[in-house]
Amino acid sequence: MRKLILAIIDFFHPPFKKYISLHNFRYLATGGGTLLLGILSYYFAYFFIFKTDEVNFGLIVVQRETASLFVDYLVAIPTSFLLNKYVIFTHSKLKGRVQFFRFLNLQIINILANYVLLKFLLELLRDYPTLAMLSRIAVSVLMALFSYIYQHYFTFSVKKIGDKKH
Repeated sequence: MRKLILAIIDFFHPPFKKYISLHNFRYLATGGGTLLLGILSYYFAYFFIFKTDEVNFGLIVVQRETASLFVDYLVAIPTSFLLNKYVIFTHSKLKGRVQFFRFLNLQIINILANYVLLKFLLELLRDYPTLAMLSRIAVSVLMALFSYIYQHYFTFSVKKIGDKKH
């Protein structure tokens, strides 16, 4: 599966090779695919699963946007970790449980930041549904940039030759 995913991504790299390394292109492609999957999950949940303004989960009642974001993360988090671990950062010497713990830390930061930013924008743009949906994309792009830096330098850090630290 890894070889197939990389073959598809690598096919699209040549026009960009002057501007971005193959490794970073692969990271952006898998991250972009995960982002798209998350956005589609959010959209599907928002418009087709949760049809009321408030969603009752028994112990807790949340707004439709929050429930949709929860579905988004249920799909995107495992997909993202698996792609990063088994497709992008395969040369990392860190143990899987360390990577997973660091990855979950990042996801907690992402969830909190996404919730706060999305909640703010949705309240601000409540009367403009199209702009409200676009706010989900804008927040995702901001968080993707932060995630790239965090994962590249911390979660899946790869020991460099001659470097004594991990």
